[in-house]
Amino acid sequence: TVVALHRAVHLGRTMPDCRILLATFSEPLAHALRINVKRLIGNEPRVLERLEVHAMGALGLRLHQAQLGPVRLASSEDVNTLLREAARAAGDHTFSPLFLRTEWDQVVDAWQLGTWEAYRDVQRLGRRTRLPQARREVLWAIFEKVRAGLKARGLMTESAVFQALANAQSDRAPAFDAAVVDEAQDISIAQLRFLAALGGSRPNALFFSGDLGQRIFQQPFSWKAL
Repeated sequence: TVVALHRAVHLGRTMPDCRILLATFSEPLAHALRINVKRLIGNEPRVLERLEVHAMGALGLRLHQAQLGPVRLASSEDVNTLLREAARAAGDHTFSPLFLRTEWDQVVDAWQLGTWEAYRDVQRLGRRTRLPQARREVLWAIFEKVRAGLKARGLMTESAVFQALANAQSDRAPAFDAAVVDEAQDISIAQLRFLAALGGSRPNALFFSGDLGQRIFQQPFSWKAL
């Protein structure tokens, strides 16, 4: 965190007229970063006004609102309801509600899988249950109905918000010229895709600070697969 703070302030001082993002995965951590940024910057208002500190979730909603339009986030209960309905419609199967929800959260929604082929071929890192193709076909029939249900209700998951932002970056000027991410081990797959699109190929555009041994909120995944 100390390294991330100093990196963000250094970029703010050495990149005149550039907008710098310092991000982390939760609002309490973002609040603490804001306090420490002000301490580091001291009496340099021009640096402070160009360095923004945000929690990733709040940043995603803000940018989607500004660039793509309003967002209605799906609640946990919205997803559970759609999963129950889709599971009943799928007929006889042995998948528990808990398995369906974690498979949705950690695989389908996390990776923003939109086709049967994508789900068939995805590496389910961290998932202990092996799934031959026939079982994946049953599961995809369920998840496809969930995706359709969310779309019909005008709802998006947080992962869908960041995937939409990632897809849109090539058509617009980046919201930030450089991003520094603290606690990067708990950033989601879709958030990383967005950050990669934000940074493009510009030098010094991305800096990640974290410790994979302290991962709390994300399943393991390969950064190479992004």
